[in-house]
Formats: sequence, C-alpha cells, structure tokens
Amino acid sequence: MTVTTVVPIRSFEGLTRLAEALTAEERSVLMRRLAGRTTTAIAEAGASVVIVTGDHEVQSWASESGFGLVDEPDPPGLDAAAAAGMAQADDRWMVVHADLPAIAPDDIEAAIALLGGRSVLAPSHDGGTSLIAGSTPRFPFSYGVGSFHRHLAAVPDATVLIRPGLALDLDRPSDLDAIQRLGFL
Repeated sequence: MTVTTVVPIRSFEGLTRLAEALTAEERSVLMRRLAGRTTTAIAEAGASVVIVTGDHEVQSWASESGFGLVDEPDPPGLDAAAAAGMAQADDRWMVVHADLPAIAPDDIEAAIALLGGRSVLAPSHDGGTSLIAGSTPRFPFSYGVGSFHRHLAAVPDATVLIRPGLALDLDRPSDLDAIQRLGFL
C-alpha cells in the first residue's frame, strides 16, 4: 500500500530567516528548488505526494507536478497543515518538510521500511522534527522550536530515524553556509 506523504508549503516566499544572506528573489528560487528536491525524493521512493498550501503559486506548481493538493486550513499553521494532509491518507502517512537540501529517496525508503505499527520520528540538527510517519488516524503534532522532544514525549514508543538527509534543514544563514560547504547547493 502506498504511503501518503504530506509536504506543507506555506509559500515559495518562505525562508525569511535567510533574509540577511539572500534576497527575496533568491529565497524564492531556493524554496522552489528545495521543494522540488524533496518531492522528487518522495516520488522516487514510491510514495505519493500531497502538498498542503493556501498559496496560489504553490497550488499551480503542485497541480502542474501532478501532486495531490489540500487547502491550508484556517487558522493556518504547521500543526494544522500536517493534520489536514494526514487526513487524506488511507492508511500509512508521512509528513516531510520541504527545506531539506540533502534529502534523497533512500531517506524516504528508510522511513517507509520502519513504518509499521509504530510512529517514526526523524529529528533535524536543531531539535526540530523533519519527518513524522505513522499509520494511526491521529497524531499529536506540536511543531516549533524543540518539537522533536515534544513529539517523542507524546509518542514514546516511536522509532527514531537519524539520517543526514533528514537532519540537515535550512533555517538560518549558518545552515546555508554549511549546506553550501557540503555541496548540496
């Protein structure tokens, strides 16, 4: 059975914490590139892609790419977007963030392989949660600073998946520098 993979993208105008390092146009180009890399990795791993957004530009991109589309709920927010996307899954689901410049199909395949009766959590290098997978109809999403520990506390029997492609997210100028040095951009 296919795993429905939810990718919340508020807009391509994101990455605002990189404003001191990149212009608005550069951030937009980078966000499109990252979203493309993430969704390609998911599709190549054999999972379906569902984009959650309220942005018309992202909706057009998702439709042109052949991805499922879910409107961002009101009120907006990452927890609500993840839950709205997860509600589209028949059984197994994942929520993966679009700001993962080192993600590869084998990262997604590793998560799928671990997905059984337990949830799977992949921490980011800064204490966030870059991937959550499960097969239950509900999950206590609690994104934000330090979300990995909140998620793990809420689901203590989850399997923890640590992979560089899932751990390296792009939030700050120092992340951009590190990712460029590693050759991912």
